[in-house]
Amino acid sequence: MKKALAFAAGAALIIGMTYGASSVKAADKVLVCHVVGNGSAHVIDISRNALPAHLAHGDILAAFGLESGDSCDATPPETNGGF
Repeated sequence: MKKALAFAAGAALIIGMTYGASSVKAADKVLVCHVVGNGSAHVIDISRNALPAHLAHGDILAAFGLESGDSCDATPPETNGGF
């Protein structure tokens, strides 16, 4: 009986850690419109930590409603003279 209880507790712990880790990973992801060498662009999900590097080489945040793998337009939105 003790072995079965220990097994069940261990299994519950592993399952809880697995689901908890995946939700944390998903929360750390952002969608960007990623430009590739031929000039086309598509949406990818990246780590929030990688965002500055992607923005530095011309990627932009993906528009609302797009999902990973979708085609996108990486033309930066026009600015209003800083307003």
